[in-house]
Amino acid sequence: MEIKKQVVLRSVAGEHMLIPVGETVLQYNGIFMLTETGKFLWENIEKGADSDHLKALLAKEYEIDYATADTDVNEFLEMLRAFEII
Repeated sequence: MEIKKQVVLRSVAGEHMLIPVGETVLQYNGIFMLTETGKFLWENIEKGADSDHLKALLAKEYEIDYATADTDVNEFLEMLRAFEII
């Protein structure tokens, strides 16, 4: 999965966010807040995980069934695609 925009993950006071940097700052007026799950998924996207691997990782990490992981990962990836981050 290719990351198309310049964003960095930061955690401040227990809050996780993707912050636009470089040229991406000009496109977005703000930051993208992430849940703990979103942070987990983003870190694995940065490591090169594809959609199927993300689903398996999420199911294992949070001890949830694969169908729930499938739905959650798909929603997260669609959000990233909508903002053209991936």
